[in-house]
Amino acid sequence: MDDKIKFGILCLLMVIFQSILKVYGVLITGSLSFLSETVDTLTDIVFVSIMLYSLHQSQKPADYEHMYGHSKLDSVGAMVQGIILVILYIILIGNAVLTFLRGDYVISNPEAGLQILIISFLANLIFSRILIWQAKRRKSLVLEIQGLNLFQDSMRAIIVIISFVFMLYGIYFLDIFFSIAISIWVIRGAIKLTREGVNELSDINPVSTLVLEEMRRNIFNLEHVNGVEDIKIRAFGRTLFLEVHLSVEDHISIIHAHEITKTIRSMGKKFFPIYNVESIVEMNPLIGEKSIGESILNLIYSMTSEFPDIIDIKDLNIFRIGDKYFLSQIMVVREDLTLNKAHNLCTEFEKDLKKQTTSLFRIITHIESKKESMLLTRDQVECVSLDEETTEQIKQEVINVLKSHPEVRGYHGFAFWSAFNFCVLELHVFFDGALNISTVHQYIEELEIKIRDKLNIDNLQEIIIHSEPFTGRKGTIFN
Repeated sequence: MDDKIKFGILCLLMVIFQSILKVYGVLITGSLSFLSETVDTLTDIVFVSIMLYSLHQSQKPADYEHMYGHSKLDSVGAMVQGIILVILYIILIGNAVLTFLRGDYVISNPEAGLQILIISFLANLIFSRILIWQAKRRKSLVLEIQGLNLFQDSMRAIIVIISFVFMLYGIYFLDIFFSIAISIWVIRGAIKLTREGVNELSDINPVSTLVLEEMRRNIFNLEHVNGVEDIKIRAFGRTLFLEVHLSVEDHISIIHAHEITKTIRSMGKKFFPIYNVESIVEMNPLIGEKSIGESILNLIYSMTSEFPDIIDIKDLNIFRIGDKYFLSQIMVVREDLTLNKAHNLCTEFEKDLKKQTTSLFRIITHIESKKESMLLTRDQVECVSLDEETTEQIKQEVINVLKSHPEVRGYHGFAFWSAFNFCVLELHVFFDGALNISTVHQYIEELEIKIRDKLNIDNLQEIIIHSEPFTGRKGTIFN
């Protein structure tokens, strides 16, 4: 037999003993305050029986009709108990008021009533504390509620004891007011009892927001996890259901997915040690950097056949800045193209590429005219912007280099990123559109050397300068 059911049976025996004792006390005294106390104990016989039924049913495993188990019956029993108590004690308050108005109130044998109350008080006090302690150990709401109810009986018994002390000195009318006070006390407790049952039935989150946020951060830091879309929690007794919805890279294997699930289950046991945690992990595959690189590489190979002026594509890189993806590439075009034609070709190519790869936020293309060996890489770097003061200082140094070159007409789109332990500089520079693309490429190489020498940054890994025709451009124009 389950321990919770054993304590439930002990509780029922205690309530029956208390009821017999208190009914005898009411019969020999006629006290209204004693009656209020006794009615609560009598109703406890029904409630403890409901409690035992709830405990018995809640121990049953999940079945076809109750796929999440039967543990919510605990909450149903608590809610029903609270509602019945409120109704009964409103009736008792009405009876006490009518008795006061009629003025026909008589008390007998206060000495015997006081003795019965003291015995009942001590028995209730001791057993209620034991029951509450065991209920918390076993995470049983219905047992804890019954223990609190018995403890409140003990506290209310003190009020009745005080009332009988006054009766020993011939003061009887206070018994009516003590009766009303006890009834109000019970009603307040019953409302709280009902609210707790309703909260558990309506799946109120029992976990602190701070704990959930800490768990969310830990899950997000797992390998191959791109985002934690949602975490949902609901608890039935000692069982806590944890639902986690993730965005993961689409290229991971079943083994990797299983490792993520296993890790999240371990986190559940760590963050919620008092519960038996049932974890449900749903993974939504999102295209990741590796998949993006592979798909774009294949796409670019097929697209170049539609652009005969493009000789080659090299140095393909994918950058992730925050949650946005950037593509940088070098486009090698025919040497006899003008800068205007090369730029238009690049723009059209990027436009088609973006249509077919919606996950890309921005495409950065550097134009060259020399045929070089194909070197395609798919390095993924997560970049973080530098502080404004440092970026502005670097920008001013670069502008001075640009102004010193006689063919540079202006610029736009300056960006400087720090990625792990190296830096990347990107810039769009304006030239005369009539210049040959081969000549423009030579100018760009000169600018790259001068900028690198001027900045003298050891970990400046890459300088990306994009050439654009001067006419119609928006940005900073040099006189």
